[in-house]
Amino acid sequence: MGHTFQMKRGFRLISISLKGFSQVMLMENAFSGGLILLGIFLYSPLLATMAFLSSMAGTLTGYYLGGDRAAVKSGLYGFNSLLSGMAVMLFLYVSWRWMVVPFVGCTAGLLMILFSKVFNKLHIPVLTIPFVLMTWIGLMLTYQIDGLHVNPSFVTASPTQWLIPYNGTPNFFVSLIKGVGEVFIIDSFWAGSLILLALFVAGWRYGVYAIAGAFISWLTAISLGVDVASLDLGLYNYNAVLTIIAVGLLFDERRNFPFVGILAAAMTVPVTAGMDHLINPFGLPALTSPFIISTWIFLIIRKFLPI
Repeated sequence: MGHTFQMKRGFRLISISLKGFSQVMLMENAFSGGLILLGIFLYSPLLATMAFLSSMAGTLTGYYLGGDRAAVKSGLYGFNSLLSGMAVMLFLYVSWRWMVVPFVGCTAGLLMILFSKVFNKLHIPVLTIPFVLMTWIGLMLTYQIDGLHVNPSFVTASPTQWLIPYNGTPNFFVSLIKGVGEVFIIDSFWAGSLILLALFVAGWRYGVYAIAGAFISWLTAISLGVDVASLDLGLYNYNAVLTIIAVGLLFDERRNFPFVGILAAAMTVPVTAGMDHLINPFGLPALTSPFIISTWIFLIIRKFLPI
């Protein structure tokens, strides 16, 4: 009897941890989370393993340190943790970085608990704040500690570049697929494809909104004169994809045509440029901060204006 109970608890933990992957894309679906994990696994088995362990660490932290039980079951304490764990694996250039991942996962889960207690009272979603803060602080510490090194393939400058002549024709399809993958900080066509599939599995609106957000940001970036290479890498899309889902689908109480979501998606492009100028001197990437800023701005605007 006890063995069966432990197995059920183990399967429940795995299911919730998989939901953490889907929660990165603002949805709750363990099967979709499994597809996302598979996409990351195709990119790097080690990275996928560390991401899953991080999601578990954040989930357990939420469960044992006073997190909301409903939020725990929905995977909300896992998504910031897994993104933070992936950031460690991708940005930190030391052989023992995998040992840091569980600690980072637990810390991100703890931050999620603390931020949730404050932001829920203000009726503002926490989104990916713990992940962004953890990664920024971690990078700044790495720059200051001699024994730590940033991955040499990591470019500290933001991909946002303005008024650069085109060197080819931008490909929206490639930009869309890779942009979805960039939500998880990876450049992989196959990972992006599985993540997009995971969106449609969770609900056709998620997939349609993701494509719409990518297309709007793609057009906005072109109109502002960005370089084709950055467009095709999807570096202008991923914040827009998250933002249009958040503003146009999830947090829009009126549920009308997602006009505000479209505006918010377009806004992520200049916001990314602003973040570039603000944090590039510190060697920090924008990550999902444009998503956070754009979503918050439009949610606040909707409280005061009839749009």
